[in-house]
Amino acid sequence: MSRHPRDTAARRPSISSVPEMTILAAPLAADQVPCGQFVTKSTRLVSSTLEDRDYDDIGTRWYKDVIVIDAASGSFLESLGGGHLVQKKLDAGTEAGTIEAEQMHVRMLKDNDAALKKALEDDQVKKAVEDAQAKGDDVGFVACVRQVINPSYKRARLVDVGLGNFEVIREVGGEAADGKRRDSGLDVVTGSKTDAVAVVVLKVEGKGSDVKLGEQLGAGFWA
Repeated sequence: MSRHPRDTAARRPSISSVPEMTILAAPLAADQVPCGQFVTKSTRLVSSTLEDRDYDDIGTRWYKDVIVIDAASGSFLESLGGGHLVQKKLDAGTEAGTIEAEQMHVRMLKDNDAALKKALEDDQVKKAVEDAQAKGDDVGFVACVRQVINPSYKRARLVDVGLGNFEVIREVGGEAADGKRRDSGLDVVTGSKTDAVAVVVLKVEGKGSDVKLGEQLGAGFWA
């Protein structure tokens, strides 16, 4: 029996199905942050058992994100979305910036819990995860990754236009707040045309038949 087109469309993922993600402190080459990876502060583990059919892939032809940056370190702190106006007054010691890219791609697990159990069928990975847990280390499971293709990272200004709204104006070079000239580009070098910029990382709890996924752990593993 053939599958009804409407049924197929209903199962096809859309941008609206992408979960809220945590921005990385600095973009990384996409191959350093694969979806389905286990992470600790010191270890990166990729299971041999996950397959393409375990993931959903979603993309758009254009991407923009307004970000908040730590002025001293250059670390990315927060994503404000892609609007021309944002409702965010910058705190002292922070600046605004933008990420713009020709394409955006999100890869996420179709079923987080099923993928976890399948990934741990790799005995070597399972042992490494359990060893890390035994030492008291947090172990994360990367459930979703946002990638940008041919990205541009630029500084921006937020101009108060009233009613709690701030207009995003991308810098084109000029003077910084201290009067010194600076380049409009942010200091981001990944060596790749495709960068990972945001993730969902879930905590691995328990072991054996009791293994499960818990709370989100943020992006601190790559800080």
